[in-house]
Parts: sequence; C-alpha cells; structure tokens
Amino acid sequence: YGVKGLAAYVHHAAALGYEDPSLYAFMGEALRATTEDRSAEDLTALVLRCGEMGVRGMALLDKANTETYGHPEPTQVSIAPRDRPGILISGHDLHDLSQLLEQTKGTGVDVYTHGEMLPANSYPAFKAYDHFVGNYGGAWWKQKEEFESFNGPIVLTTNCLVPPRDSYRPRLYTT
Repeated sequence: YGVKGLAAYVHHAAALGYEDPSLYAFMGEALRATTEDRSAEDLTALVLRCGEMGVRGMALLDKANTETYGHPEPTQVSIAPRDRPGILISGHDLHDLSQLLEQTKGTGVDVYTHGEMLPANSYPAFKAYDHFVGNYGGAWWKQKEEFESFNGPIVLTTNCLVPPRDSYRPRLYTT
C-alpha cells in the first residue's frame, strides 16, 4: 500500500514535468522484494524506507503543484450549488482539474470539487476560472449518497472510488 500511494504522488508530479529517478528505483526495489523470501527485520526496514520515500514523493508533488499553480492560500469555498449545469471532480490530480477547467471555460458549465479535491480551491491559478465555483459534498466515503444527488457528470482523477450505484454509474468518468 505504501508503494501504491508513492506511485500516485510520483504520477501526479510527473504529469507536471517533475520527476525523481530515485523514487522510481525504490518502487522497483520494493515490488521486487514482495517476490523474495525476506526476514521480518528486512521487511520492517523496507517499510520504514517506504515511508521516507513517501515523504520525498509528497515533497516532489508539493513542489510540482506550487510551482505550477501557486502557493495555496486561505480561501472561503462556497458549498451552495448554482443553478447551471455542472461537473463534479474528485481525487487528487490537479493537472486533470486544470485540463477540465480549460476545456469547460466559456461553456456555461460550472466545476465543483468533491472530497480530496477540495484543497484545489485554494490554489491561485484555479481562482482565475469564474466557473470554478466551489465544493459539493464532503468526504470521499460519502460518494454513494452525494454522487446520487449531484445532477451532472462526475470525474474521478484517482482511485478513491467506492463501488458505484447503478443510478449514477452512467454519469461517472475516470481519468
């Protein structure tokens, strides 16, 4: 699971042009270790190293996000849906959000964050989009109820998806 999280950080940073080859090397080493007979001490050391690599991966992603979109700043976020068509975006991938905002600019379609995407509202680059209008719903684990009640397409940018209900499955997209 640690490598899975690290891979997500590395992927999101790479989408913005930021890479650290040592993180790729560690992921390969860690995955290879799962096929080997190792002692508890070796595995414990590997897990601790995975934590260190995770911190390095998060630092890389933070650098990628802040150098690309600006430093997050305290922001009041609307939680009231507007009376226009909208798209709900969830997950962690700010590059995907940036692409969605560009593609919907000038179309009359509002964009709302959900769950883990909420902090995106605090990045200066995204505040330039007048159709980026707030947050809908709460935590990722409330998807079934909140996705059911959202009246529009839903885009998930990471693997934070609970088994969807048939009622909103046709409106659910992943990147």
